[in-house]
Amino acid sequence: MMIIENALQKINRYNQLCLHYNMVAEGIYKARDTQEDLFGTSFLPYLVAGLISFDLGRMMGKGTEGKYDPEGNGFASQLMNKLQKIRPHLQHLTHLRLSDINLLQESGNITAAYRCLSSAGRGCLNQNGDEFHVGATKIMHFINPELLIMVDSNSARALRMAHNVGYRNTTQPGYCDANYIQSLKYAQTDINAFGVNEFCSLENGMPMARIYDKLAFAVGAEWP
Repeated sequence: MMIIENALQKINRYNQLCLHYNMVAEGIYKARDTQEDLFGTSFLPYLVAGLISFDLGRMMGKGTEGKYDPEGNGFASQLMNKLQKIRPHLQHLTHLRLSDINLLQESGNITAAYRCLSSAGRGCLNQNGDEFHVGATKIMHFINPELLIMVDSNSARALRMAHNVGYRNTTQPGYCDANYIQSLKYAQTDINAFGVNEFCSLENGMPMARIYDKLAFAVGAEWP
């Protein structure tokens, strides 16, 4: 129960120290509500802005044009290609909440999307040619912030400490699709144990997975 202990204090601390993340995330959530196609060109700039603002810019190549123009041959073009590949796996999940989803039934779809977005090599999202694990979870989160959590080094540390998810205390803490699915399962367990209505009331109007992100980040950062 480590992650959800003293939940309100953790959220207040996160909101005090992470205004820059909150402003961008809330802008993306607002834009998301107006989108007919979360996998199309109109939502893509919001995904790009989210990745840049959530500290992934160094992996997205140089120059603004490559990051945002899907007609070019940079990051935006590669992201557009990836979005079309993950559409069949996530389209039917875009309005589900983490508390309600059958993760056993949908783990194959979530895994396929995660692998597609995080993979290295030709056409990969990391412009250095390496894997893009943290970025993959952030893209998935912005596509459905009620369902899909973000996992970075802080939240990975929290999930390892609280639930023995197989992350390591290293620079690359063992990000992989299996650990991501395990993270979702424990997040779902924590939320349901807390009580869904009570959990959502911790921050009214905030997407469910985002509330959990804030709690896990605070635990991993060892904030009081």
